[in-house]
Amino acid sequence: MRALLIVDLQRDFVDKGGALYFDGAEKVIDYIVELAKKFRREDLPIITTQDWHNENDKEFEVWPKHCVANSEGARLTEKLEKALEGYNKHYYIRKTRFSAFYKTNFEDLIKELNLDEFEVVGVVTNICVLFTVEELRNRDLKVILHEKGVTSYDEELHRFALRQMKEVLGVEIV
Repeated sequence: MRALLIVDLQRDFVDKGGALYFDGAEKVIDYIVELAKKFRREDLPIITTQDWHNENDKEFEVWPKHCVANSEGARLTEKLEKALEGYNKHYYIRKTRFSAFYKTNFEDLIKELNLDEFEVVGVVTNICVLFTVEELRNRDLKVILHEKGVTSYDEELHRFALRQMKEVLGVEIV
């Protein structure tokens, strides 16, 4: 079965004023929301990952404090929250590291829902998107990445990550 995976479309990343917002981050929001609405109309699973850190997370030694558990910045961006409101096939993965698999129930959820194909969107292309997609491919799951639905704070790293996913991981990019 196919699912939509939305990586870290959170206020601290894509809303102006967010802790790790970067110019242009919001450009993927409308595309992702429309894709989520399409999956909802088709009654297919939608999985959202959320960066979810403790106040003193070690990651804050490298990156500024962001997505602290239960904070406003850790919430999904408002348009996506509204689009998913009340949808019974929406699943959350709250993660503390770049990969959505590290110390989460993602693997179990994939098995429970019998998922074998993912359409992927989100931020940031060269970090959480790349590391999660790599894990999906290591499990021989099909991945289709929507280029209009991913972005990064660094265009060069964004292009590198797209190339890595396509040429090394065998991801289909649409």
